[in-house]
Amino acid sequence: MPDYINLETHGDARALAGFRPLEIDAALVARLGLPYPVGDGVIAALAAGARRYRDLFDNDSLQPSLTYLEAETDPDQELEIHNYTNICPTNVLEVTPSAGSCSIACQYCLVTDGNQCQQITLYTNYTEKLRRSLERNRGRDVFYYFSPKTDAFSEPHLVSGLAHDILRTFIAHFEHFPDSRVRIFICSKAGLKQVETAHRGETILDLAGRLAGRAQWNGSIGIMPAYLRDILEPHAGTIADRLAVMRRCQELGLVSRSVLCQPLLLPYLTEENVDSYLGDLAAAGVVNIKPEFLTADLANLALIAQYINHFDPDRLAEFFRPYLMEENQTHLKQRLRLAPDRAVCVEKLALIRDTARRHGVSISICNWVKRELSGVAGWVGSLAQDSGSVANGYACLGYYTRLFAGRSAGGCCGGDQDRVPA
Repeated sequence: MPDYINLETHGDARALAGFRPLEIDAALVARLGLPYPVGDGVIAALAAGARRYRDLFDNDSLQPSLTYLEAETDPDQELEIHNYTNICPTNVLEVTPSAGSCSIACQYCLVTDGNQCQQITLYTNYTEKLRRSLERNRGRDVFYYFSPKTDAFSEPHLVSGLAHDILRTFIAHFEHFPDSRVRIFICSKAGLKQVETAHRGETILDLAGRLAGRAQWNGSIGIMPAYLRDILEPHAGTIADRLAVMRRCQELGLVSRSVLCQPLLLPYLTEENVDSYLGDLAAAGVVNIKPEFLTADLANLALIAQYINHFDPDRLAEFFRPYLMEENQTHLKQRLRLAPDRAVCVEKLALIRDTARRHGVSISICNWVKRELSGVAGWVGSLAQDSGSVANGYACLGYYTRLFAGRSAGGCCGGDQDRVPA
C-alpha cells in the first residue's frame, strides 16, 4: 500500500491537554436543562454515538491510516449525478476519484459521518472514466463537481498525481473539443501547501490556471473558532491559506469569488463572529456565499459534542437544543442527517443575510433549505434574488452559471432539459 504524509496537521484529540471522552446518557441530557423532554430513542442514539467515539479514541482511529489502497473502477459507467436531496440540479456530475475516508479527516464529514477510519482507496484508472464521460456530455451544459465526497486535493490524490491528472484530463478535453459545453466546479479546503504540490513538474495551480474561463474554484470555509476548527478539520488548509488560494485563483483568471459556508455551528453564530467572518471573505474578493447549517446523524452529533464540551462546556446545551426536540426528528436532509430546528435556522440566517448585505456579499441557497424554511419565513424563498446572488450569476451550491455564457444556464437548478444521461 502506498503511503502519504499530511501536509497540514492542526489537531489531535489524543494530544488535547485534559481531554476525556464524554459519556452521554439520560443524566447528562437532564443536566443540560433543555426546554423540552428528550425521547428515550434520541438519548439511546446519542449514548451509542458517545460509545462509538470512545472506541475510536481508545483505538487511535479518529483519523485515517497514512496509507491508501489502489483499485480500478468501471470506465464505462457514467459519473453519479450530484443529488443529495432529490431536488438538486440535474446537470451536475460528481468527480470522485477515491472511496472511503478523506485525509482531511473532517470530524463532521457528510460522507463518513465522522467515522474516518475507513481505508482510502484510489481509482487508478479514474481519468479514463472521466475522459469518456466528458466526451459523452460535451454537448450539454454540465458542471463536473470536483469533488463532493472527498477533498479534490487530499494528500493521496496529490502524492499519486491523480489530482493533477484529473486537471490534465480536463485540459486535454478542451484542447480536443474547444466547443465543449461542460464546465468544472472545484470546491476545496486546500491551502497553499496542497495547491503548490508538484507532479511531473506541474503544480495544481499551474494546471488550474490553464482552465481559466471554464472552471470555478470555490472555497469551503465554515464559521467556528480556530481552536474548534483545528480539531474538527485537522488536516485542512488554514483559513488564511484557503483565502490566499482563492486570491491566487482570481489572479489566474479562474472564477473564485464564492465560498461554501459550511458547517454553520449554531453556538458560534454570534454577531461578532459572523461580521468578522464576512469581513475576511469580502477582503479576499469573495462576493457570494452559500450557507449550510450542520446536518448530522445523532451519533455524529455525539462526536462533535465531545469537542464542544472540552472547549466550551457552557455551550453544550446550546449546541444540542436545536436538534433534539421530538418534532425535529423528521427534519432530515439526507441519509438520516438531522438539520437544526427550522425557527433557529431562520433566526441565524437572518443574521447572516443582514451582515452579508453590509459587506456587499450575496447569498445563494439550497433548494431544500428554501423549501424547508420558507414556511417559517417567506423571505427565505426569495433570498437569492433579493441578496443579489442571482444577479451575480450564482445558484444553489454557488455554481457560477455564467460559465455557460450564451447557453441555457438557467437550467442549473433543475429541469429535464439539463438531465444527464445515465
